[in-house]
Amino acid sequence: MAQKGLDVEKFKALLEEERARLIENARRLRRHASDSDQADEASELSDYDDHPADAATDTFEREKEMAINANLDYLLQKVDRALEKIEAGTYGLCDRCGGKIGRERLEALPHAVFCIECQDLVEGR
Repeated sequence: MAQKGLDVEKFKALLEEERARLIENARRLRRHASDSDQADEASELSDYDDHPADAATDTFEREKEMAINANLDYLLQKVDRALEKIEAGTYGLCDRCGGKIGRERLEALPHAVFCIECQDLVEGR
């Protein structure tokens, strides 16, 4: 059963807004990456050779975009898990110990599925 005293509907709305924001950011990132790829293809038709620093910059930018995309996917999974917990009636309860997740923690991080103590254990602190 969900933690008593929590305004679950408020948290559900926050999580749904966050989910929409993450999806839009991922879409925007993919569109930007696609535009960059098309620009790269056009520049390859040039008669000038690329400078090694340009290639390094391109590689860095691609890796940065991949890392951002992976982080967006990770956060989306966390938000989806929290929404599943709302549907199951277990929102606000720790996935590890079953104890209550502090209201302050949920206010700051609505997709939290662990209490602070268990989060520290999971992260090896």
